[in-house]
Amino acid sequence: MRPDFTPADVTGIVGNPIYAINIAPVLARPHPALISEEEWIAANVKLIEDLGPEAYFRNLLSILKGNYPTVP
Repeated sequence: MRPDFTPADVTGIVGNPIYAINIAPVLARPHPALISEEEWIAANVKLIEDLGPEAYFRNLLSILKGNYPTVP
């Protein structure tokens, strides 16, 4: 993990589906996936186990609202 990333930053990055898929074109520009859908699913299953379902879904909603960490 980068030393400037907090645990919350990592949670926000791991939970963000934009790193695995292209979002509908009306919502985001096309881009190359950084990880496969299978890797994203596996990482998020682990995140659900670590955070619990309620915190996971609150994090996902926050990401979908555009509240995600920025990389300096």
